[in-house]
Amino acid sequence: MKTLAFAFLFTNVAVARTDFWAPLNPPRAHYAIDERFVADPPHLEGSEAIRFRNNTDRPIGRIALKWYGEILSVRANGAALSPSPGKYTPALFDLPADLPPGGKIELAVDFRAPMKLDPKDGAAINSYLNPVLWWGFGTLDDYEVRLQVPDGYAIGTSGRFDARSGTWRGENIRAFGLFIGKGYETAEADAGDVHVRAVFTPKGRPCAELVMKTAVDVIGFYRQQFGVYPHRSLTIVPGMDYPAGGYPPASALVVVHGQERLADRPQSFWRWITAHEIGHMYWSNYVLAQGEESLTWLMIGLGLHADHEYLRVRHIEGAGLLEGNYVNGVRQGYDTTMDVTEEQENAIQWDFNNTVEHGKSIAMINALESVVGADTFAQIYARCLKNYAGRQLGWREFQRVSEIESGQDLGWFFEEWVRSSGSADYRVDSQTCTPGGGKFDCTVRVERAGAMHMPVTVAVRFEDGSEQRLRTDRLADIDELRFTAASELKSVVIEPDESVALATAPPRPEREAVATIGQLPWTGAGPAALDAYRKLRDSKIDDVDTWAKLGLVLYDGQHYPEALDVMTRVAQIDAGPDWRFAALVWQGHLLDLLGRRGEAVAAYQEALKVPGSPSMQHSQYNLVINREWVEARLKTPFERK
Repeated sequence: MKTLAFAFLFTNVAVARTDFWAPLNPPRAHYAIDERFVADPPHLEGSEAIRFRNNTDRPIGRIALKWYGEILSVRANGAALSPSPGKYTPALFDLPADLPPGGKIELAVDFRAPMKLDPKDGAAINSYLNPVLWWGFGTLDDYEVRLQVPDGYAIGTSGRFDARSGTWRGENIRAFGLFIGKGYETAEADAGDVHVRAVFTPKGRPCAELVMKTAVDVIGFYRQQFGVYPHRSLTIVPGMDYPAGGYPPASALVVVHGQERLADRPQSFWRWITAHEIGHMYWSNYVLAQGEESLTWLMIGLGLHADHEYLRVRHIEGAGLLEGNYVNGVRQGYDTTMDVTEEQENAIQWDFNNTVEHGKSIAMINALESVVGADTFAQIYARCLKNYAGRQLGWREFQRVSEIESGQDLGWFFEEWVRSSGSADYRVDSQTCTPGGGKFDCTVRVERAGAMHMPVTVAVRFEDGSEQRLRTDRLADIDELRFTAASELKSVVIEPDESVALATAPPRPEREAVATIGQLPWTGAGPAALDAYRKLRDSKIDDVDTWAKLGLVLYDGQHYPEALDVMTRVAQIDAGPDWRFAALVWQGHLLDLLGRRGEAVAAYQEALKVPGSPSMQHSQYNLVINREWVEARLKTPFERK
């Protein structure tokens, strides 16, 4: 038996390598990259050395590389690697031998990818400059990048330029991004030891200077608040031509849209959006989101809390009030549950990003601060920032930290805010004030009208100008609050500081109708659209996406009078020039189909008064509505084909 065992152990039997697995805390990697941008045809090409040590207690036999272009070759400590058999996304490679715990490795990678500049603005932006090790979620790594670009091109990166070595360097980098553009200018400033760089068009210079000046102030403010700034640089680059906000494409790299249209927004907006995007450098680029997505509602909400503090301390008003998006979403009957899967989110037809990921997220953070108190919330915030730097933070971990710091069981709070679509809605049921003995004894009854249970602050204001505040008990459906004052009661305000966002949900039939419309196909759903119209026609819901889709589906089902009524309503909703233009044009279409040519012409003429260059595409009919289309309809009536 011993001889057989010995013979078996040394036969040439193939043994499977270690499968790909993701460590809870992956190795920190160092990337040394040599890359160039080639203008014709436009593409990136380069090579990199990736060095890391296996800091786990298990061998690593397979690695994964994430990259949107081609991976031309990979070598591990000089040995050529071949892609693992089969088809994988991202690319898998078997190492020549398992990398044992404590072992070091250097990967040499050659790569290439297209990088076509937008013909409108002559620029392009990538969230990743190079193939990166992929573990299924973000990691913080170190970069040393040498870039070559032709003359006449300006660049912005996630690193700080080191003139001595000729490289862009970055530490604590989740993703190293690149902006490149022809005909752009640059400006630079310092926020302490953090270097700020702006890339902009000549026309966008005034806005870029305002944004850069704000960034210097914001970085100093955040460092004072949090004791740290995650990166040694920040680069601000332009995005689309409309001032709609911004986004963080990579670490230490932010986009601010619409910089050539500085006058379209008040200065407070530009200062807020700068503070907001820099906040993402802490939440999603320093503390990491749970899962592969860099931005989740929790990361967004925590970042919004940072920029709200900046606005408050700097006395900047009229910007960043995104809680209203959530309140409006509740009023439209949307299911605002936050804890949804990617599949569930992809099926949502309305603006989940602004309504929930931005609006409800900050509403929840504000409500939590109201429940636990400002000082305790500051401790929660600081603990998450310190303990989860370079680690994943999900909402359940955030709940646990909140419970530890507050000493409270907060399961009820997170269950209602995160895992349900219930909203907080409280109303004054009655108020009385009885004089006696030179004083007034006042009673205020507050009734819970919404599904959510929350303690809310009630401010009672008296005729002599004084004010008293009490809080309701979260368990009370009706709570009686008693006050004693020197003068008569004047008014009662629930949530005077708006710490808890109060929102009234529409009746269930209306909510169901909104949900039904969101799920309707764009064609062939006429009867269902007519039923939804009958349920909603008298409602106060004013969501443009809901009504516009209903109008088009009614048109598709040849319910022209009802579709005309809906499009008339859409034109009255303050939803921007494109929707007003499209609604007026569709009124003209429907009036033409109803044989009311004179009214149709008037609708087309009104549409041409909408400023700018509005347009709307309807793919289901292969139809683009623009000014040229309307001018043609003034000559020939609309006909359905």
